[in-house]
Amino acid sequence: MGAKHKHYDVIVAWAAGEEIEIYEHEKWRDWGKDYPPIYEDQEYRIKPKRIKKEGWVNVYDSESSRVVAWTSHVYLTVADAEQCAQPYRKACIRIEWEEEV
Repeated sequence: MGAKHKHYDVIVAWAAGEEIEIYEHEKWRDWGKDYPPIYEDQEYRIKPKRIKKEGWVNVYDSESSRVVAWTSHVYLTVADAEQCAQPYRKACIRIEWEEEV
């Protein structure tokens, strides 16, 4: 039996229902739901999964009344943010973001 196709893992993932991306024009884009040909000189990848995350940030007044400052630390729970808050905290704000996994 010969060597595996260069894109073997991508082909198997696509057959299993994974979303695939192709690298064209200096960016990744969706490959499509239909079965287009796979060329060895193209780059493909399994589309990264994105998960939503959330955290809490303590917000404080700065010395200038025109500026609001916050800590650079994002707490995973509101309880952690509360525990680490300074007495002069003005608010605890929930933030959301997405990360690739």
